[in-house]
Amino acid sequence: MGNVRSSEAGEEVVFSGRGVAPGIAIGQAYIYSRSRIHVEEERIGEQDVTAELARLRRALDRSTRDLDKISSITRQKLGDDSARIFEAQMMMVADASLVGEVRQLVERDLYKADYAVRTVMDEHRRRIEASTSEFMRDRSHDIADVEERIVMHLRRAKFMSAVDPRKVVVAENLTAADVLLFSRQEILGCVLDFGGATSHVSIIARSLGLPAVVGTHGVSDVATDDDTIIADGFRGLVILNPTADTLARYLLMQSRYKRLVRDQHELLALPAETIDGRRIIIRANLEFEEELVQLRQYGAEGIGLFRTEMLFLMRGRVDIDEDDQFETYRRATEAVGDAVATIRLLDLGGDKMLPMAHREHNPFLGWRGIRVLLDKPDILEAHIRAILRASAFGRLRILVPMVTTLREVREVKRIINEQKEVLRAEGHAFDPNVPLGVMIEVPSAALTVEQYAKEVDFLSIGTNDLTQYVLAVDRGNDLVSDLFQELHPSILRLIKHIADVGREYGLPVSVCGEMASDTRVVPLLVGLGIAELSVSPVYIPHVKRVVRAVEHAELAALADLALQANDEAEVNAHLDAWLATHPFDLLHFIEAEPGHVVGAQPTPGQ
Repeated sequence: MGNVRSSEAGEEVVFSGRGVAPGIAIGQAYIYSRSRIHVEEERIGEQDVTAELARLRRALDRSTRDLDKISSITRQKLGDDSARIFEAQMMMVADASLVGEVRQLVERDLYKADYAVRTVMDEHRRRIEASTSEFMRDRSHDIADVEERIVMHLRRAKFMSAVDPRKVVVAENLTAADVLLFSRQEILGCVLDFGGATSHVSIIARSLGLPAVVGTHGVSDVATDDDTIIADGFRGLVILNPTADTLARYLLMQSRYKRLVRDQHELLALPAETIDGRRIIIRANLEFEEELVQLRQYGAEGIGLFRTEMLFLMRGRVDIDEDDQFETYRRATEAVGDAVATIRLLDLGGDKMLPMAHREHNPFLGWRGIRVLLDKPDILEAHIRAILRASAFGRLRILVPMVTTLREVREVKRIINEQKEVLRAEGHAFDPNVPLGVMIEVPSAALTVEQYAKEVDFLSIGTNDLTQYVLAVDRGNDLVSDLFQELHPSILRLIKHIADVGREYGLPVSVCGEMASDTRVVPLLVGLGIAELSVSPVYIPHVKRVVRAVEHAELAALADLALQANDEAEVNAHLDAWLATHPFDLLHFIEAEPGHVVGAQPTPGQ
């Protein structure tokens, strides 16, 4: 438990994890443990094969009924998009290839169905867990959930899905179904030893508004039922047996955050506009269809980044039917209403790998992004046709990822024009003037952005990768993570340059990396000339609150100080000094002194 530290009093214990659903849960712990059923290698006689296959069929049917019921509950509570998580699990139960492997072990090798299910699905799960992609690893939990459900039905075991009401659930891991069913007991939050931000557990927790912390590695071993526990979904902290001072501080923070959430409804109808009238557009970054419901919930002004690769990664293949793709993009386009949906072309490679990928010594500098698509024209053409067809149902933009040369942009434009002709010949409707933009996320594109500005309709800055490539720092490597500095002056100067070029050519410029969600940094981005931000939906109200609390005129001066700094430490010093008199960071809002009107705009003369 290397991530645990004790207070001076020797009682309070703090675990570090990852906050995946904002909010603060304070209450008594409920330790939830679901034991994995032990399955031994057992054989059957040839005369028993028919009966064993019938037993397997009944277990699969019962699993499907379970998931259909859970899907219906989800649809009633969270809407169609969230229900698709469990529809995907139902598809797994019905997967002919997967079930075929299980049946083969029963028919050919005469294994009991329990062992056959465990063997086949464990092998699939291990392959996914070995992925370098957090998203892919998080999908392994879905396989484990389906596997355990089928085995339990084979054993006719009872499912344990009940918890005490009004508790903070602590577990090694949970399934999305667990979280949904537990929410009916009005649980206060979740603390998990394992899990990631892209897991379906995290998505459901965010949709339900349940504070959640994952990756704590050991809380379930230390905590006991009815321990007082705090789950800080902002900082990713879990505090067992807090001192009186800690408890009082967190109760105050919790109260203030609840007030922010209550006030959020009034905020949704208001524009993201600075005190002196500068309009900022705040759109949503989305990865899954399940998140579309959050657009209205959090007041997004459209989709700034829809990551299409998640559709492919969830299926584990790239040859997804054009019509299937079209339906997904159509739903995204319709969900934004009169706003715009920005669909990014498939961005594979790096840490997002599919079976067709090659083994590379340095995948982040290899076959990824638009390079993959241009080498696989059949995939790209179907992909573009599906997106173009969706453009008939609302305002849509196409975003090209990982651009490094102008030739790539021109080749994509050529292919788009070709596919328009194909669609015309087939009689499909589409917007003939779909805007095309590029992701500026590598130094070559940032330094020659003027060339791209002459060819495209908008620019989007991916600060995560841009920082990684400019500073030569692998953002997933713990050994050098302290060198990943998004506020390094070199990054800020490139952002300023891109914003200036966009203004010169009359192009919208957005920031869609993690920086845009950081309420502490938002004033600096606006001061650098960024007028469009794209963030995770849950952060939209908080970013809007910051924008509405500042004057644009003074942000340019803050940006000038940051641009003249020698290193990130100086940038942070300037930013901290400014924030000391302008406490607009989300945590400043929550931790504001009593009497401070959170998020209020000053009246004239203040």
